[in-house]
Amino acid sequence: MDPFPPSLSLIQQQAIESPLDIQLFVRGKAGTGKTTTGVERMRYLLAQGVPADSILMLTPQRTLQEPYLELLYSPERSAGGEVTSATIGGLARRMCDLFWPIAAEAAGFKNPQLPPAFLTLETAQYYMAHLVRPLIEEKGYFQSLTINRNRLYSQIIDGLNKATVVGFPYTEISARLDLAWYGDPAQRRIYADVQECASLFREYCLENNLLDFSLQLEVFASYLWPQPQVRDYLSSQYQHLIYDNVEEDLPRSHDIIHEWINDFQSALLIYDDDAGYRN
Repeated sequence: MDPFPPSLSLIQQQAIESPLDIQLFVRGKAGTGKTTTGVERMRYLLAQGVPADSILMLTPQRTLQEPYLELLYSPERSAGGEVTSATIGGLARRMCDLFWPIAAEAAGFKNPQLPPAFLTLETAQYYMAHLVRPLIEEKGYFQSLTINRNRLYSQIIDGLNKATVVGFPYTEISARLDLAWYGDPAQRRIYADVQECASLFREYCLENNLLDFSLQLEVFASYLWPQPQVRDYLSSQYQHLIYDNVEEDLPRSHDIIHEWINDFQSALLIYDDDAGYRN
Protein backbone atom coordinates (compact mmCIF):
# COMPACT_ATOMS: atom_id res chain seq x y z
CA MET A 1 0.00 0.00 0.00
CA ASP A 2 1.18 3.53 -0.74
CA PRO A 3 2.27 5.66 2.25
CA PHE A 4 -0.38 7.74 3.95
CA PRO A 5 -0.77 11.31 2.74
CA PRO A 6 1.18 13.61 5.10
CA SER A 7 -2.02 15.43 6.09
CA LEU A 8 -3.50 12.41 7.86
CA SER A 9 -3.45 12.46 11.65
CA LEU A 10 -2.41 9.56 13.85
CA ILE A 11 -6.05 8.92 14.79
CA GLN A 12 -7.02 8.75 11.11
CA GLN A 13 -4.19 6.33 10.39
CA GLN A 14 -5.25 4.12 13.28
CA ALA A 15 -8.84 4.02 12.01
CA ILE A 16 -7.72 3.30 8.46
CA GLU A 17 -5.43 0.44 9.48
CA SER A 18 -7.81 -1.07 12.03
CA PRO A 19 -8.09 -4.87 11.99
CA LEU A 20 -10.32 -6.38 9.34
CA ASP A 21 -12.71 -7.69 11.99
CA ILE A 22 -13.46 -4.46 13.85
CA GLN A 23 -16.46 -2.11 13.82
CA LEU A 24 -15.80 1.60 14.24
CA PHE A 25 -18.04 4.63 14.80
CA VAL A 26 -16.30 7.86 13.79
CA ARG A 27 -17.81 11.25 14.55
CA GLY A 28 -16.58 14.81 14.25
CA LYS A 29 -17.29 18.24 12.86
CA ALA A 30 -17.39 19.05 9.16
CA GLY A 31 -14.01 19.32 7.51
CA THR A 32 -12.10 17.23 10.05
CA GLY A 33 -11.27 14.48 7.56
CA LYS A 34 -13.93 11.85 8.29
CA THR A 35 -14.74 11.11 4.65
CA THR A 36 -11.03 11.12 3.81
CA THR A 37 -10.65 8.46 6.48
CA GLY A 38 -13.47 6.46 4.89
CA VAL A 39 -11.89 6.66 1.44
CA GLU A 40 -8.48 5.63 2.77
CA ARG A 41 -10.09 2.79 4.74
CA MET A 42 -11.59 1.51 1.51
CA ARG A 43 -8.19 1.79 -0.17
CA TYR A 44 -6.65 -0.13 2.74
CA LEU A 45 -9.26 -2.92 2.58
CA LEU A 46 -8.59 -3.39 -1.12
CA ALA A 47 -4.82 -3.33 -0.60
CA GLN A 48 -5.18 -6.05 2.02
CA GLY A 49 -6.79 -8.33 -0.54
CA VAL A 50 -10.40 -7.89 0.56
CA PRO A 51 -12.55 -8.75 -2.48
CA ALA A 52 -14.05 -5.54 -3.83
CA ASP A 53 -17.48 -7.09 -4.29
CA SER A 54 -17.62 -7.94 -0.57
CA ILE A 55 -17.55 -4.21 0.34
CA LEU A 56 -20.78 -2.21 0.65
CA MET A 57 -20.45 1.56 0.68
CA LEU A 58 -23.60 3.40 1.73
CA THR A 59 -24.50 7.10 1.81
CA PRO A 60 -27.88 8.85 2.15
CA GLN A 61 -27.50 10.39 -1.33
CA ARG A 62 -25.55 9.42 -4.41
CA THR A 63 -23.83 12.81 -4.56
CA LEU A 64 -22.08 12.08 -1.25
CA GLN A 65 -20.27 9.13 -2.84
CA GLU A 66 -18.08 11.19 -5.17
CA PRO A 67 -14.85 10.97 -3.07
CA TYR A 68 -15.21 7.18 -2.94
CA LEU A 69 -16.03 6.89 -6.62
CA GLU A 70 -12.89 8.86 -7.50
CA LEU A 71 -10.90 6.06 -5.88
CA LEU A 72 -12.97 3.27 -7.40
CA TYR A 73 -12.69 4.73 -10.91
CA SER A 74 -9.03 5.73 -10.67
CA PRO A 75 -6.31 4.02 -12.75
CA GLU A 76 -4.63 2.74 -9.58
CA ARG A 77 -7.46 0.28 -8.99
CA SER A 78 -6.58 -3.27 -9.98
CA ALA A 79 -8.93 -5.35 -12.10
CA GLY A 80 -11.49 -7.52 -10.37
CA GLY A 81 -14.85 -7.19 -8.69
CA GLU A 82 -16.53 -3.89 -7.94
CA VAL A 83 -17.38 -2.27 -4.62
CA THR A 84 -21.14 -1.79 -4.31
CA SER A 85 -21.86 1.92 -3.87
CA ALA A 86 -25.50 2.47 -2.99
CA THR A 87 -28.16 4.20 -0.96
CA ILE A 88 -30.72 2.22 1.01
CA GLY A 89 -33.23 3.17 -1.69
CA GLY A 90 -30.94 1.81 -4.40
CA LEU A 91 -30.33 -1.36 -2.42
CA ALA A 92 -34.08 -1.74 -1.93
CA ARG A 93 -34.64 -1.53 -5.68
CA ARG A 94 -32.00 -4.20 -6.34
CA MET A 95 -33.56 -6.55 -3.81
CA CYS A 96 -37.08 -5.96 -5.14
CA ASP A 97 -35.83 -6.84 -8.61
CA LEU A 98 -33.78 -9.85 -7.51
CA PHE A 99 -36.43 -11.31 -5.19
CA TRP A 100 -39.47 -10.15 -7.13
CA PRO A 101 -41.49 -13.40 -6.80
CA ILE A 102 -41.24 -13.21 -3.00
CA ALA A 103 -41.85 -9.46 -2.91
CA ALA A 104 -44.83 -9.50 -5.27
CA GLU A 105 -46.68 -12.19 -3.37
CA ALA A 106 -45.97 -10.81 0.10
CA ALA A 107 -46.82 -7.19 -0.75
CA GLY A 108 -50.05 -7.98 -2.57
CA PHE A 109 -49.26 -7.13 -6.17
CA LYS A 110 -52.10 -8.28 -8.41
CA ASN A 111 -49.88 -9.72 -11.18
CA PRO A 112 -46.88 -11.33 -9.48
CA GLN A 113 -46.13 -13.42 -12.56
CA LEU A 114 -45.27 -10.25 -14.52
CA PRO A 115 -42.06 -8.23 -14.01
CA PRO A 116 -42.01 -5.00 -11.98
CA ALA A 117 -41.65 -1.49 -13.40
CA PHE A 118 -39.61 0.93 -11.29
CA LEU A 119 -40.77 4.54 -11.36
CA THR A 120 -38.63 7.66 -11.26
CA LEU A 121 -39.95 10.81 -9.61
CA GLU A 122 -41.05 12.06 -13.03
CA THR A 123 -42.92 8.89 -14.00
CA ALA A 124 -44.48 8.69 -10.54
CA GLN A 125 -45.80 12.23 -11.03
CA TYR A 126 -47.12 11.22 -14.44
CA TYR A 127 -49.19 8.38 -13.00
CA MET A 128 -50.27 10.49 -10.04
CA ALA A 129 -51.53 13.16 -12.45
CA HIS A 130 -53.34 10.49 -14.47
CA LEU A 131 -55.27 9.47 -11.35
CA VAL A 132 -55.77 12.80 -9.58
CA ARG A 133 -56.57 15.12 -12.49
CA PRO A 134 -60.10 13.66 -13.01
CA LEU A 135 -60.82 14.05 -9.29
CA ILE A 136 -59.87 17.72 -9.47
CA GLU A 137 -61.74 18.50 -12.67
CA GLU A 138 -64.82 16.33 -12.20
CA LYS A 139 -65.29 15.99 -8.43
CA GLY A 140 -63.90 19.25 -7.07
CA TYR A 141 -61.01 17.89 -5.06
CA PHE A 142 -58.55 20.45 -3.61
CA GLN A 143 -60.87 23.35 -4.47
CA SER A 144 -59.37 25.69 -1.87
CA LEU A 145 -55.80 25.17 -3.07
CA THR A 146 -54.12 27.55 -5.50
CA ILE A 147 -50.74 25.82 -5.88
CA ASN A 148 -49.45 24.51 -9.18
CA ARG A 149 -50.83 21.06 -9.97
CA ASN A 150 -47.43 19.52 -10.51
CA ARG A 151 -46.46 20.70 -7.06
CA LEU A 152 -49.65 19.16 -5.68
CA TYR A 153 -48.85 15.81 -7.27
CA SER A 154 -45.30 15.90 -5.89
CA GLN A 155 -46.63 16.77 -2.40
CA ILE A 156 -48.88 13.71 -2.40
CA ILE A 157 -45.93 11.55 -3.47
CA ASP A 158 -43.84 13.19 -0.76
CA GLY A 159 -46.47 12.19 1.79
CA LEU A 160 -46.15 8.56 0.72
CA ASN A 161 -42.36 8.82 0.89
CA LYS A 162 -42.39 10.31 4.38
CA ALA A 163 -44.71 7.60 5.67
CA THR A 164 -42.35 4.93 4.36
CA VAL A 165 -39.04 6.44 5.48
CA VAL A 166 -40.36 7.03 9.00
CA GLY A 167 -42.14 3.69 9.14
CA PHE A 168 -45.85 4.34 9.64
CA PRO A 169 -48.70 3.08 7.39
CA TYR A 170 -49.48 5.32 4.43
CA THR A 171 -53.15 5.04 5.42
CA GLU A 172 -52.36 7.32 8.39
CA ILE A 173 -51.14 10.30 6.34
CA SER A 174 -54.39 12.26 6.70
CA ALA A 175 -54.81 11.49 10.40
CA ARG A 176 -51.29 12.60 11.23
CA LEU A 177 -51.59 15.81 9.23
CA ASP A 178 -54.92 16.51 10.90
CA LEU A 179 -53.51 16.05 14.39
CA ALA A 180 -50.83 18.65 13.69
CA TRP A 181 -53.25 21.30 12.31
CA TYR A 182 -54.75 24.06 14.49
CA GLY A 183 -55.87 26.52 11.80
CA ASP A 184 -58.93 26.76 9.57
CA PRO A 185 -61.03 23.57 9.92
CA ALA A 186 -61.60 23.60 6.15
CA GLN A 187 -58.00 22.51 5.75
CA ARG A 188 -58.98 19.09 7.07
CA ARG A 189 -60.93 18.46 3.86
CA ILE A 190 -57.68 18.92 1.96
CA TYR A 191 -55.99 16.29 4.13
CA ALA A 192 -58.81 13.86 3.40
CA ASP A 193 -58.35 14.48 -0.34
CA VAL A 194 -54.62 13.86 0.02
CA GLN A 195 -55.26 10.57 1.77
CA GLU A 196 -57.72 9.38 -0.86
CA CYS A 197 -55.32 10.26 -3.69
CA ALA A 198 -52.37 8.60 -1.96
CA SER A 199 -54.40 5.44 -1.39
CA LEU A 200 -55.66 5.47 -4.96
CA PHE A 201 -52.10 5.79 -6.27
CA ARG A 202 -50.83 2.95 -4.08
CA GLU A 203 -53.68 0.67 -5.19
CA TYR A 204 -52.96 1.51 -8.84
CA CYS A 205 -49.28 0.62 -8.33
CA LEU A 206 -50.18 -2.73 -6.77
CA GLU A 207 -52.53 -3.50 -9.64
CA ASN A 208 -49.96 -2.68 -12.32
CA ASN A 209 -46.63 -3.77 -10.78
CA LEU A 210 -45.42 -0.17 -10.49
CA LEU A 211 -42.93 0.66 -7.76
CA ASP A 212 -42.25 4.28 -6.85
CA PHE A 213 -39.60 5.06 -4.22
CA SER A 214 -42.01 4.65 -1.31
CA LEU A 215 -43.20 1.24 -2.47
CA GLN A 216 -39.68 0.01 -3.25
CA LEU A 217 -38.51 0.86 0.26
CA GLU A 218 -41.70 -0.44 1.87
CA VAL A 219 -41.46 -3.78 0.06
CA PHE A 220 -37.80 -4.16 1.00
CA ALA A 221 -38.11 -3.09 4.64
CA SER A 222 -41.41 -4.78 5.48
CA TYR A 223 -41.50 -7.87 3.28
CA LEU A 224 -38.03 -8.77 1.99
CA TRP A 225 -35.68 -7.78 4.81
CA PRO A 226 -37.40 -10.14 7.32
CA GLN A 227 -37.05 -13.09 4.92
CA PRO A 228 -34.19 -15.46 5.92
CA GLN A 229 -33.16 -16.06 2.29
CA VAL A 230 -32.83 -12.32 1.67
CA ARG A 231 -30.82 -11.76 4.85
CA ASP A 232 -28.62 -14.76 4.03
CA TYR A 233 -27.99 -13.41 0.54
CA LEU A 234 -26.99 -9.96 1.77
CA SER A 235 -24.85 -11.32 4.61
CA SER A 236 -22.98 -13.66 2.27
CA GLN A 237 -22.59 -10.97 -0.39
CA TYR A 238 -21.22 -8.21 1.86
CA GLN A 239 -18.72 -8.65 4.67
CA HIS A 240 -17.43 -5.07 4.99
CA LEU A 241 -19.46 -1.88 5.40
CA ILE A 242 -18.48 1.78 5.00
CA TYR A 243 -21.47 4.00 5.83
CA ASP A 244 -20.84 7.75 5.52
CA ASN A 245 -23.02 10.67 6.62
CA VAL A 246 -25.24 8.38 8.67
CA GLU A 247 -26.80 11.38 10.41
CA GLU A 248 -28.52 12.42 7.16
CA ASP A 249 -30.06 9.07 6.37
CA LEU A 250 -33.63 7.87 6.84
CA PRO A 251 -34.98 6.42 10.09
CA ARG A 252 -35.90 3.25 8.19
CA SER A 253 -32.31 2.99 6.95
CA HIS A 254 -31.00 3.24 10.51
CA ASP A 255 -33.36 0.48 11.61
CA ILE A 256 -32.12 -1.85 8.88
CA ILE A 257 -28.42 -1.16 9.51
CA HIS A 258 -28.95 -1.56 13.26
CA GLU A 259 -30.24 -5.08 12.66
CA TRP A 260 -27.68 -5.88 9.97
CA ILE A 261 -24.43 -4.53 11.37
CA ASN A 262 -23.47 -7.56 13.46
CA ASP A 263 -23.44 -9.66 10.29
CA PHE A 264 -20.55 -7.64 8.85
CA GLN A 265 -16.97 -8.67 9.46
CA SER A 266 -15.94 -5.01 9.64
CA ALA A 267 -17.81 -1.73 9.60
CA LEU A 268 -16.94 1.96 9.57
CA LEU A 269 -19.82 4.33 10.36
CA ILE A 270 -19.14 8.04 9.87
CA TYR A 271 -21.24 10.68 11.63
CA ASP A 272 -21.12 14.45 11.12
CA ASP A 273 -21.73 16.53 14.27
CA ASP A 274 -22.65 19.55 12.12
CA ALA A 275 -25.35 17.80 10.13
CA GLY A 276 -27.98 19.81 8.35
CA TYR A 277 -25.91 22.76 7.16
CA ARG A 278 -24.91 21.45 3.73
CA ASN A 279 -26.76 22.91 0.75
